[in-house]
Amino acid sequence: MMIDVKSEYDKYEKIMPIKKTNVNGGAFPYRYYKNLHAEKDVTLVFLAGGTGLADSVFLLFRFFIDKYSLLTFNYPQAFETNMKLADALAELFYQLDVHNVYLVGQSYGGLFAQVMAKRHPELVKGLILSGTCSMHNDLTYNGITEIVNFINPKKLKKNLRIDKLLPTKLLPLLLKLAFKKVTSDKAITQNLSDIVELLKGSISNSYWRHMDLLLGDLMNEYGTHKPVDFESFCNEVLLIFSEQDKIFSDELKNALIRLMPQPAVIRNLEGGHLALLVSPEDYVNKINSFIAKRN
Repeated sequence: MMIDVKSEYDKYEKIMPIKKTNVNGGAFPYRYYKNLHAEKDVTLVFLAGGTGLADSVFLLFRFFIDKYSLLTFNYPQAFETNMKLADALAELFYQLDVHNVYLVGQSYGGLFAQVMAKRHPELVKGLILSGTCSMHNDLTYNGITEIVNFINPKKLKKNLRIDKLLPTKLLPLLLKLAFKKVTSDKAITQNLSDIVELLKGSISNSYWRHMDLLLGDLMNEYGTHKPVDFESFCNEVLLIFSEQDKIFSDELKNALIRLMPQPAVIRNLEGGHLALLVSPEDYVNKINSFIAKRN
């Protein structure tokens, strides 16, 4: 269904304007909606994928705004490692006094959510992870090879070189082309293209570099995550996969299932790696159902 993306974005900006605070010596811009009349005292914290563009999923927020408090942000450039970012986010949680936090992480956001949950379990109630895998080394040789291909020093060096040389004006075009491969539905493709147009001011070489540094830093997390690290989240983890998602293999997805304590697992969301944008209502319904049963 075609959506007036600009109109919806204007509503989103009015309800959740960008605010800024300082944590751990660095600037931390964020968007926060405190729901004073929420059905449940729950805060959903949305963690973006590899683009780092939190606003790319803003169309989902209209489905959650009546039920929960919401928090999201582009990953601040002041924090170039996942550990530093997790510590900064923990301080933001304290400043905002958020409660019953569910980290909603897509792709890289799902990996960072695991770093955050392991490092600050006292601040997190549960995890909702989609289109992602784990940093657990409970893998066969083929699985380890896939992870190494995903995060390794040579790839990081190459990506940083591209970030420096690629003209900024081409970055939105590359995003549009990537989104176009996600679905053949013309209405959805147009919606995604409109979102890129709205966000192109946030797309820069320096931010691309920042995201590549965070992705590359996952090398320091691989093999350090164990099932014992997540025991406190028993029955509070929802894993959402799409059979069409080829970014992560079944072995890597299954490793995440084994890592988490008694997770609820959904495998049939339509839409591939960006199923949350291709099948938003189905994605939202699954999250609402999961939270309703636990709160």
